[in-house]
Amino acid sequence: MFQKEHPNQIKILEIYANNEAYQSHLKTPHFLLYKTSTLKMVKSLKLNDL
Repeated sequence: MFQKEHPNQIKILEIYANNEAYQSHLKTPHFLLYKTSTLKMVKSLKLNDL
């Protein structure tokens, strides 16, 4: 997602069934690849509990 006022910033929204599912996702090969591939691109990470 991006806001019209900030077109150069994007937000990625992911929804998990519970914290266990989220923690499991953090260990998957595709997430680990994403994490290492975007280290210099991601400026902030914020986890919102809803």
